Amino acid sequence: MLESRAGVIVCEHVAELGLPVLRAVRDEPVRAEDSGWQFLCGGKGDEPIKRAKLWLVREILEAEPSLAPWLDAPVGTVLTRRDKADEWRRVV
Repeated sequence: MLESRAGVIVCEHVAELGLPVLRAVRDEPVRAEDSGWQFLCGGKGDEPIKRAKLWLVREILEAEPSLAPWLDAPVGTVLTRRDKADEWRRVV
């Protein structure tokens, strides 16, 4: 399982406004402590990276435990769901 102290990127809408995570994307990690994961609210506009927050894996799991089975998915994985009650679907 992915190290619980690894870093993840969380959009400001999830981190500060409490919106649900509706999109998750795993990119190639750039450092050993980077998980490569980005967790987004799924808004229609661009997510400004300069306002994103850095969380630990354990923090995102506290906020959204349904992501746990997906954390070891390979680089390139994209997950979506319509709302917080919906099941995650892998689209890539």
